[in-house]
Amino acid sequence: MKKLGLDAETVSVPPAPEAECVIDKPVRLRSLRLSAGPVRDVAFPDGPVVACRFAERFGHWVGDLAAVLVKGQLGTDLKAVHTGAGFECSKRNRATTGKLSAHALGLAVDIAGFEVASGDRLLVTESQDSAKVGLLSVLRTASCGWFTTILGPGTDPAHADHWHLDIQQHGSSDNYRICQ
Repeated sequence: MKKLGLDAETVSVPPAPEAECVIDKPVRLRSLRLSAGPVRDVAFPDGPVVACRFAERFGHWVGDLAAVLVKGQLGTDLKAVHTGAGFECSKRNRATTGKLSAHALGLAVDIAGFEVASGDRLLVTESQDSAKVGLLSVLRTASCGWFTTILGPGTDPAHADHWHLDIQQHGSSDNYRICQ
């Protein structure tokens, strides 16, 4: 992860109320050092705890896609990605029964929005500023190539205010995608 530029610390497996909620190699994400162009860091102020293999995919996504699109479409640098906690021992959509969420394995993160160098915020619920709406649409669509699940505003009430990104395998193939 260091080669990728991720500032992440190894953490203990978080306590969970259910035995099946287990993270393989948990890490807390702090920031990503981008080396393309001037060296700068993209912060993860919420310090999400995720599995190491998810951290690597997420780091590549931030550096190779999100930061590039923000710079290209808004003409400014990506400064921070605002996420939830990452790991959460819960069922899908926080239901009381059913399948475990990818969060329960450290294979997911929720994104509320982004912050750019000017301090301006870009929430995933943006609906007024056409440049921001366009960027979010392109980023959400392109993200389907990086993650196996992308859910967000318009998918269902549980994802009305954030994007859910995960790498959990669906069925017998890791090629199947749920992008809504």
